[in-house]
Amino acid sequence: MKVLIVDDEADVRDSIRLLVDWEEYNITDVLEACDGESAMALIERERPEIIFTDMKIPNVDGMALLQWIEDKAPSSKRIVISGYDDYAYIRNTIKHGGMDYLLKPISRSELLEALGHAAAAWRKDEEARSLNILKDVEINKTLPTYWDKTLTALVSQPGSQQGAAEELSVAFGWSTVLECQVVMLLTDPLPRAVLGKFGRNPDLLHFLMGNICNEVIGSARNGYAFKHTDPNYGLVLLLTGELGQTDAKLKAMNDALFKVLGARFRFACSSRVPFPQGVHTGFRQTLQTARGISFLEDSPLIYHFGEPSTAPAPRTVLADYASQITTAVHRGEASQIGRAVSNWIQAVGQLPAVTWEDLKYWRYEYGLLRTRLLQDRAPAAGEPVPSSSPGLFPLDENGRLSLEEWRREWTEAFAEIAEILKESRLQENNAIYEIKRYIDLHYMDNLTLQEIAGEFFLSREYVSRRFKQVFNENISEYLERVRIDNAKLLLAGGQHKISSVAEMVGYQDGRYFSKIFSKLTGMTPREWRKDTEA
Repeated sequence: MKVLIVDDEADVRDSIRLLVDWEEYNITDVLEACDGESAMALIERERPEIIFTDMKIPNVDGMALLQWIEDKAPSSKRIVISGYDDYAYIRNTIKHGGMDYLLKPISRSELLEALGHAAAAWRKDEEARSLNILKDVEINKTLPTYWDKTLTALVSQPGSQQGAAEELSVAFGWSTVLECQVVMLLTDPLPRAVLGKFGRNPDLLHFLMGNICNEVIGSARNGYAFKHTDPNYGLVLLLTGELGQTDAKLKAMNDALFKVLGARFRFACSSRVPFPQGVHTGFRQTLQTARGISFLEDSPLIYHFGEPSTAPAPRTVLADYASQITTAVHRGEASQIGRAVSNWIQAVGQLPAVTWEDLKYWRYEYGLLRTRLLQDRAPAAGEPVPSSSPGLFPLDENGRLSLEEWRREWTEAFAEIAEILKESRLQENNAIYEIKRYIDLHYMDNLTLQEIAGEFFLSREYVSRRFKQVFNENISEYLERVRIDNAKLLLAGGQHKISSVAEMVGYQDGRYFSKIFSKLTGMTPREWRKDTEA
């Protein structure tokens, strides 16, 4: 905290300096000025929190200085020290934000009291200012999310238009808007150039792209780009002004996006619709337009509702080729995998168009196929099932789908799965026999399926299923059989009590041991012992 003492008498400035223990008030700098002009210069440069000033000072007097401080440094705390007990001075001190009016000669107690009040008042104001700054920061963080939700509701939910439009009219100045256009910027799938930079942070990508679009839109009165809360729909632009320049603006956006991201994107546009009542209709038009876009084409990148588009055709489904791919993967033959994938890509290439919805559906099918192929491998305990990548389809910088690159990548991906399965089969056979040996050595312990699975870092479900497949009995059944077989040997010797034998093979409850023994042998432990001794 800094203090400025303004007085044309050096001895007065010295007195104030000597009367106060400044460190006690967390004051680090004590500045001095001998006239009003130099005081103004110091205040502008140093921004002192507390200012002591005399009324009778050269150049700019105390009255004018207080008025200037009120305008230029209103947060500072002002204390007047004067040799004049004058009502006009006192009145103007209060009028222009002065906290106290002290008379010369200066009383130390009065000076310290005034300084204490000023320091406390400044700290209280500073806390309030800091709180307001934090609130502003939080508002700035949450405001885009708020508008994303509000505008998503506006375009997606019939009946929400009027309430949202009133709020947007105030925020964006849309009170005179009579018509608008809804535009969707397709961000799924992403071009490879973009995926490499932002594949792990899609929120940052949408934030960056939204900012670029809004810069091109210009004034908020002309529209706003927002992220639809449904990730399937990417970025949506609600254009409310200069609608005759829509294509030019979208081209400018693509140029700006290419400059920053190294790729161009496709836009689906509605017709002009009434605002706000037609916004939902406009959004449905953009969806219909987007569904007709073919990713086999280089251009155009801007599509309008009502223009000739790709006619709906029966969808080619990956499921029809899944058995070929699955067989090739399980055999682990690279050439066969390549042929199976090529058959699929060839079928795709014969289609009149590859649409937005085709790609979404094939991604879903690919995920199912990949999951089915990997489900029988030996997953570690708690390991999630691998899923398909959001960058499944290779788009170039102009948003065109490369069938050759797609064929190559899927061939490599399924060959990798084949290697995973091959390695897994080797590991899992070893693991299951190791589990059997572990039970043979530790049957007398209080073993549970969870503990056994954890010992080998496998899931309990996998251990249970795979053990039954290999040995044709459950782990619990095998454990009981091993315990009873060892109990037979101990009973035959006649050296141990039956209760001791039960504990030695892992049963703490003698009655339960007898029950299991009878179930597996048809005899009680006592009958078994007598029979072996006979």
